[in-house]
Amino acid sequence: MNQQARCVVSALFAAVSVSAAGPARADVTVSGDVSPAGATDPWNLGASPLLVAGTIPGPPRSGSVLVTNRGTVISAGAVLGGPYEEGSGTVEVTGYRSTWINDGTLELGGHESSTGTLIVRRGAQVITDDLVVSGPYPHAYGSVLVEGYDATLTSRTIAYIGHMWGGKVELRQGASFFSHDVWFGYTGYRTPLGPIQASITGSGTRWVSTGEFIVGAGGRAAQLSIYRGELSTVHAVVVGNNYENSVVSVSGWGGTWTNEELLEVGGNAGFGGVVLGAHGTLVTGETVLRSQGGSGYILLEDVYSSWSNRGDVTILASLYTSIYPALQIDGGGAVTIEGTLRVGSLPGGPGGPQWAVLLSNGSLTAGVIELQSNTGFSFYQGRLDTSSFVGDLSNTAFGTLVVGEAHASTTIAGSYTQLGFASTRFTVAGPSAAPLLYVDGDVVLGGGALEVRAADGALPFQAGDTVTLLGWGGALVGAFESVDIDLPLAPGLVWDTSALHLTGQIVAVPG
Repeated sequence: MNQQARCVVSALFAAVSVSAAGPARADVTVSGDVSPAGATDPWNLGASPLLVAGTIPGPPRSGSVLVTNRGTVISAGAVLGGPYEEGSGTVEVTGYRSTWINDGTLELGGHESSTGTLIVRRGAQVITDDLVVSGPYPHAYGSVLVEGYDATLTSRTIAYIGHMWGGKVELRQGASFFSHDVWFGYTGYRTPLGPIQASITGSGTRWVSTGEFIVGAGGRAAQLSIYRGELSTVHAVVVGNNYENSVVSVSGWGGTWTNEELLEVGGNAGFGGVVLGAHGTLVTGETVLRSQGGSGYILLEDVYSSWSNRGDVTILASLYTSIYPALQIDGGGAVTIEGTLRVGSLPGGPGGPQWAVLLSNGSLTAGVIELQSNTGFSFYQGRLDTSSFVGDLSNTAFGTLVVGEAHASTTIAGSYTQLGFASTRFTVAGPSAAPLLYVDGDVVLGGGALEVRAADGALPFQAGDTVTLLGWGGALVGAFESVDIDLPLAPGLVWDTSALHLTGQIVAVPG
């Protein structure tokens, strides 16, 4: 906890007073163990903190504050469940223009074995500085529910979720949470100490974070689920511990996570992953995946899942056992990387998956793909589209290498191998003297298909027009099993493919 938070909590302890139950007006109602006494509306506590349950030594206590009908509470710090004794404290703020403004730290679960609950519903608003969802005590537990359109929670400084024990934040039905820095987990305990969970559920539901967003801080594992809701972050980190994964899952129509700057997934000491389910969308500026022993990964696992990255993606992975690929595209998912996808080795530690990148069933489009030696890139099934591939590319199963769609041409700085059920598909706009696909090394063809299609707006080719599909710096060995050319021709012309495996060219000739 930062210095400001420690000062506020110290003030809380010094300012404790005792209150019996007693409703004030209908707009602010208190019951049970609540301090201070004498609720009014607006209820401005001045320099006094709001303490709900566990305010004095004694048996376990409970207390609640209900703010409705445009009621207002203003406090200088608050503890729900504590700070002196075990207790269960709840504050509920409900209805349009019902408001709680807390100038200080709001702590939910402020004593050992205490619970604190904050509920914000149907257009109500709660504003605080630090938000601590379960304090630094054994078995302390905090939970937050923000529910209904225009219901809003704002944390102006740092939100700690699951400080030492577990904690939960639920946003649903059009609610909003505005935060700055967010840490899921805080202490250095690496063993499971209770679940740390958050969810963003429903169309129009959003969480906007303008600072650091760490899922798995201090070695604690956490789970964040986004289903049809939206998460917006600036710099995010997803990392767990040696016992559990920290996972962010995104799914459902409209389910979106947008990270403006750097996204970091995985690390040397912790497992962390991002899972994109059906219709889930991830949008990033730049990304780094560190996968030591399969510890960091992004998985697209279902139809219409997508990841769009504006800058570069760097994958550092240790290989050669079977856990998780650092990037796995399956279920028809689509990945678009506008910059460079760099895949390199992560030295030290246990081996990870056999592949750093596994294109299993979906599409991968990248400006440049750079592989270091002995780096695993598996092109099993799906579509691969890149302007430059640095390394040896093996298209030996059911994949399709796409040339001429997202990028005008493709260069492979290595060898290219294509076997029986794989294919190479060209999209052609017009005649070309330069190869649309150029391979620095050898081209090894053990069958497979060559498909040539016309780009939108392509004009009919005339007699003598030549399209150079392939070029190579080494040798071409073998042949395509099937060649399918569907390009518009002037009347009376056919495509001559007799030189295809000698020069890589096809020529329009009289039929």
